[in-house]
Amino acid sequence: MSMHLTLNSTFELNNGNRIPVLGLGVFRAPSGEITRNAVRTACEYGYRHFDTARAYCNEKSVGRGLKDSGLRRSEFFVTTKLWRSDWDNPRRGLEESLKRLDLDYVDLYLLHWPFKGFEKAWRVLEELQQEGLTRNIGVSNFKIHHLKELKASGATVRPQINQVECHPANAENELLKYCTERGIVLTAYSPLGGMGRTLTDDPRLTSLAAYYKVTPAQLILRWNLQRGVAVIPKSVRPERIEENSRLFHFEISPDDMDTIDSVNADERRAYDSDLIDTRPEASFPVLTEET
Repeated sequence: MSMHLTLNSTFELNNGNRIPVLGLGVFRAPSGEITRNAVRTACEYGYRHFDTARAYCNEKSVGRGLKDSGLRRSEFFVTTKLWRSDWDNPRRGLEESLKRLDLDYVDLYLLHWPFKGFEKAWRVLEELQQEGLTRNIGVSNFKIHHLKELKASGATVRPQINQVECHPANAENELLKYCTERGIVLTAYSPLGGMGRTLTDDPRLTSLAAYYKVTPAQLILRWNLQRGVAVIPKSVRPERIEENSRLFHFEISPDDMDTIDSVNADERRAYDSDLIDTRPEASFPVLTEET
């Protein structure tokens, strides 16, 4: 897919709204000054898309970083996610997230995982979208069968986004094809490999990166953008935040896209969403309130 992308590029969603192709993820970024500074730094480098979640316990810090930036509300895009503690009351979940973020609305509200009863929670998200508390709604960690179950349950709104683990070792080709055909944009979390096992030292990728005179991280992120996948790399280090934004001065050739595609091993590193309801309680994040 040849595309002329810039730092300001967006992908169109199935309701006519748009999502910036590049965002800052803050999964496992500690609340307080570290996350606040990361958000502010990202704003300075031109990021306009910020991805958090109730379960990350850093929404307040994200909101403060956005306030520090001086950007107008219309200039940035914020995603947060419903956690299972609010599964029975998604409205309360979103209202409390809005309070922490200090915003009147979010741009995207996601069901964080396909926990049991996601079909019912989704119906409330449809209402919250109609009321303008969130501009767009979507899902995260949903497989094709989850998306089919959602539709079969009588959902009247197609998800605008499905956010999943997606990188060269876990390319999610089938899911990407399924979503693209239905106008659902895929967003990649852990786009560099994630879970402490980055792909930036894979020799197949480092040699290509050297050819393009870019870093392996830049090559990997650009590969996903050229597939039509939005990316939200996580970093709190200013030099990494800047590096991850410099993706727009080069284009990967079709042959080299194929080479990167060949790294795929369907190697998912995050928890298997089919087993999420039986995941040990002790392995879930402990929800805390920020000061």
